Amino acid sequence: MARIRAEDIDALRERASIVELASGYSNLKKTGGHTFKGLCPFHSEKTPSFTVDEAKGLWHCFGCQEGGDVYRFVEKVESLPFSEATEWLARKVGFELHYEESRPGEQRAQGLRARIVAANEAAARFFHDCLMSSPDAVQARRYLEGRDFSSEVAQRWQLGYAPGRDALCKQLMGLGFTHQELERADLIRKSERDLNFFDAFRNRIIFPTWNLQGDVIGFGARALGDAQPKYLNTAETPAFSKSRVLYGLNRAKSAIAREAAVVVEGYTDVIALHEAGVKEAVATNGVALGATHFELLKKFSQRAVLMLDSDEAGKGATERGFDIMHRIGLEVLAASLPLGRDPAEVVATDGVEGIRKAIEAARPLLEVKLEQTVARLLLDTPEARSRAVGEAVGVLGLHPDPIARHEYVFSAARLIGVEPDVVRRALAEQPWTSGEGGGGRASVQERRLPGHVKVEREALLLLTGANDAALRAKDLDDTYFTSATRRELFRFSRDQGEVGSAVERMAGLSPDAQSLYTDLYLGERMSVSDDPEARVREVFTRLRVFSVEREIKARRDVLEKINPLEDPTRHDTLFTELVTREAQRRELLKQMRGTP
Repeated sequence: MARIRAEDIDALRERASIVELASGYSNLKKTGGHTFKGLCPFHSEKTPSFTVDEAKGLWHCFGCQEGGDVYRFVEKVESLPFSEATEWLARKVGFELHYEESRPGEQRAQGLRARIVAANEAAARFFHDCLMSSPDAVQARRYLEGRDFSSEVAQRWQLGYAPGRDALCKQLMGLGFTHQELERADLIRKSERDLNFFDAFRNRIIFPTWNLQGDVIGFGARALGDAQPKYLNTAETPAFSKSRVLYGLNRAKSAIAREAAVVVEGYTDVIALHEAGVKEAVATNGVALGATHFELLKKFSQRAVLMLDSDEAGKGATERGFDIMHRIGLEVLAASLPLGRDPAEVVATDGVEGIRKAIEAARPLLEVKLEQTVARLLLDTPEARSRAVGEAVGVLGLHPDPIARHEYVFSAARLIGVEPDVVRRALAEQPWTSGEGGGGRASVQERRLPGHVKVEREALLLLTGANDAALRAKDLDDTYFTSATRRELFRFSRDQGEVGSAVERMAGLSPDAQSLYTDLYLGERMSVSDDPEARVREVFTRLRVFSVEREIKARRDVLEKINPLEDPTRHDTLFTELVTREAQRRELLKQMRGTP
């Protein structure tokens, strides 16, 4: 893909207002000279913790610990990679971007994708016009009316109707598209019998699918009557991949960020839920729910609720969700619906209250999996219950979080009919309980910070504030910091003499480092010291003390394992190093106390 010129990226950052942009996603109120505050658009909260600094062009949420500049905001809120986020922002503010030269192959691929999207947009308009006005679409309109989808709903979702053999092909050819482009878009196909072209969708209700930027990238098509298959979907194209898109996500992403994703099975389910006010509903496009779908949802929320039919397909999707969820780091719950009814039918009969009730009653997939596992087993003898405990522990062991595993002990014990201690002992004997569980990245802001972390953060705060005394501390290096994120931010802060402002160079930081930077910069600033150089000396000396103490502990740990009679040379070397480090520590503590 062609690269956007660096000078345009810097100019656009200056042009775009982070306050104006963020105000579209959160009701911001002014809290200072150039700071604003509101509810975070990335997680559900009742007390505002989302802070925007208009002068610096930075934002940070002190609830979910995300932060960055205007580009990072667009990347996160629209779930876009950097280049696409830049293009999105440029369109938003009316800024013209310029690109560096790309290779001919890249230019052709970009051109074909753009032509496919343009053909899809034209096809969607044609299908919609047919639905709204064509005499041939009477049956389609009746079907939609039977689902309580009015003409206004059809317009909002750009629903359509695909007519006869080659009506779309003729329409798009008349607009200048070629057979090759339309074939690559899977809008037309060639007959093997007479080699003529015909439309891919015929006599079907059409549901356009949009990407996150609002481009029509594919279609779902429902048959009328008893025609088979019931649903057809666009095949894989340069613009459309079923495993990487969710129907309705372009509309649902903001609601999902505030609540949780609600995954249903069909297009009509998504529309019915959105129209009823459940704006977080999405569905797959004619493909089984897979890992990439969960990864896509995790960009917007930490939780997804599966609201699937109570048939074998729904059970299979739930099973796949259980297998995938822990690898992705997404919490997945299952919501039960009345037997034989889909979400759209529940909305029609019970209203939005019926759906909300099902969502609120959703249960963790691990709990559902435990029930399914135990239900298959006999529990009539002590031996049978012992085997059931083993099976249940096998399920519990799939959860990466040791705390959550032990919470589920009580559920497993209740299902099997044994005391919780029985399951707990069996769980404790498994090898996975000896280490830490998996899971996503740690929060940048720990709620109970260890002493050394507090000191490292304060040192970074001095450095990121461009404190002259701090920047003169040339003898510091990144080994004084105990996390990769803090080491990265130290290197960034140490090199502030480079060309360009800190905000301009933030694009080179990782998301975690950007969040830490905005956390420190927009958080509670330290009180102004009467003697800033003394403050720097104190903080940096404490930093060195913690570093030396880590070295002391490391050498003591090794010395405890060495027999001085068997390896006297290594023992003496380590002992000498330990004595030296102890002396360094005493000297540093004297400096902190100001004693000679």
